[in-house]
Formats: sequence, C-alpha cells, structure tokens
Amino acid sequence: MSALEQIHALYEYNEWANNHVLDAASGLSEEELSQELGASFGTVQGNLWHAVGAQVLWLGRFTGSRPVELPSLEAGQVLDVIRQAYRTSHEGLRRFVESLSEDGLSRMISYVDTRGAAQERLLWQAMLHVANHGTHHRAETALLLTSLRRPPRQLDYVFFEIERAGGAPRLD
Repeated sequence: MSALEQIHALYEYNEWANNHVLDAASGLSEEELSQELGASFGTVQGNLWHAVGAQVLWLGRFTGSRPVELPSLEAGQVLDVIRQAYRTSHEGLRRFVESLSEDGLSRMISYVDTRGAAQERLLWQAMLHVANHGTHHRAETALLLTSLRRPPRQLDYVFFEIERAGGAPRLD
C-alpha cells in the first residue's frame, strides 16, 4: 500500500468513526451534551466541537486558505450544528485528499500555530497528526458517551476495514 493509499484509508476511517460517535451522541439531550465530565474539553459537546474545529483549521493549513469559521452553537440546535460542521469538514477533507498525488504528500506546508509561532511541516506528517488527533478525542468522547449510557459502537480501525471489505459491522 502506498503512502497516498494509507492517507486515503485513514481519512475514510476518520469520517466513518466520527459519524459513529455523532450517531451515539444523537440520543443525548442538550443538558447531557453540555454536562461537565472531565475530558480534555469537559463535555461531549466540547470534545466534538474541538475535534471538528481542528479538522477545519488543518484543512485551511493544508490548502493554504483561511479556515471556514464555525457557526455558533445555539440552544435547541447544538447537535444539528455540530453534525453539519462535521459534514462540511468531511466534504472538504475528502476533496482535498482526492486532489493529492503521491509526490504531493512530501511538500512542505507553512502555517502559524495557535500560539502565533511560524511552523513548517511535511504535509503527510500534518495529515497523520489530524487523523491521530481525531482518534484521541473520539476515544475521550466515547468514554464520556459510555458514562452517559450511550456508548458508540466499536470504533477500532480493524472494524472499519472489515466493513470496507464487505464484512458485517461490529456493533458491540
């Protein structure tokens, strides 16, 4: 498998796993979504919002464009707004990944980090970071969802590959 094929697979997995976490969160009330449970960003809502915000930020860095500003979260629509932000982010990431060539993964990207420092990274390294970052926060969010009695289905990469090859989903 080439590096480009691996990036394609990781970003397909990222979207697949994000959608399953969002599905599990869809049964929560807004009170449960905003309940402080001690994760990196405190709440299910906070973790989901942070992860999608990072995807949007990094997509802008990958493309050299200004990231799209996320809408505000308004009472009564929180999960709908979060879901739409993920949908838009996934669409942008899919388009970007489809536009890549094997050689393009080795290009250097320059950006200013969130502390204002100029940075440079190889594109493939930054892309692996985004996939890994998503996995980290999905795991935290899965734990929060489980504590709220809304555990997501199995999110391990191997189950994604089994399904992608036509196997039955592992829901427990």
